[in-house]
Amino acid sequence: QNEQAMLMKVLNLAPGDARAVYKNIVYDMRMYRRLQMFVHAEQIIGDDSNLQDYETTVFIRLGSDHTQNYYEYEIPLKLTPAGHYNITEREAVWPEENMVDIDLSVFTAIKKARNMSKAAGSASYNTLFSEYDADKPSNKISVMGNPSLGEVKTMIIGVRNISPSPKSGEVWVNELRLLEFNNSGGWAASGALNMQLADF
Repeated sequence: QNEQAMLMKVLNLAPGDARAVYKNIVYDMRMYRRLQMFVHAEQIIGDDSNLQDYETTVFIRLGSDHTQNYYEYEIPLKLTPAGHYNITEREAVWPEENMVDIDLSVFTAIKKARNMSKAAGSASYNTLFSEYDADKPSNKISVMGNPSLGEVKTMIIGVRNISPSPKSGEVWVNELRLLEFNNSGGWAASGALNMQLADF
């Protein structure tokens, strides 16, 4: 109901480096099945870093803090060439492969896989554990520490350079939302709920 878009412009972002915005929140996301957001990426006109498709990623991080207890979902970005587009070309502006469309159960699954690896001695709570999404093999899912979707206290949206050289670019994110309310599992009633995830 409160649609907002946000522009993130990065200049000479070093290889492996990231920049992000965050919002402190208190949400129980267990009541929902999906998290979605549209994403658009483009070169900065006149920039000489020669940004190409899939050299930058957008990531969304959910957790109880920024660095020690969080889930992260990361998507390599397809660029949209500069130009004017009409309403029938919206997929060119907001490519489907850039869209954040997360089945929240993947976070539970990555945490379970990490815990099994920890029991086998090949993982730790104190290091980032990552796997690729089986349904979208270019997208990466990570877990750090012991986060919980039942008590999300911080949300981060950021841009990361995964190329071997510094890059500049613009990334637009739009219409962040939770979908598919889950009324099973003992929820007896739901009163007024004011969701403003887009309000960064």
